[in-house]
Amino acid sequence: MDETLRIKAFLAVRRNQVRDYLDIAALADVTGTARAADVLGRIDEHYPDRRGDGDAASAQVARQLSDPRPADSRVIGQLPRYKKLAAVWHDWAAVVAACRQIADRMLDEGV
Repeated sequence: MDETLRIKAFLAVRRNQVRDYLDIAALADVTGTARAADVLGRIDEHYPDRRGDGDAASAQVARQLSDPRPADSRVIGQLPRYKKLAAVWHDWAAVVAACRQIADRMLDEGV
């Protein structure tokens, strides 16, 4: 579960798609916000700065989770039609709120 969460966060940073934020929110719902924040706060141990600009992956994850702006925002209106998606995640505001809770917790922990 932890690795899936790290992969989804890495993908949110790299490709910035609605599905990535949705999956992060849903995974955090299962693991708990505190654990999700802890796992993502230590993402640098698994995904070090590959660009060489000194910007830690954890810092970028926290930034993007604090204000999700997916590149494919046009699909947000399609969330209610996603197959087997829990009704709570049909509302983009719920996804954003869950992501922000993770980011806030990460920042509280010093990311």
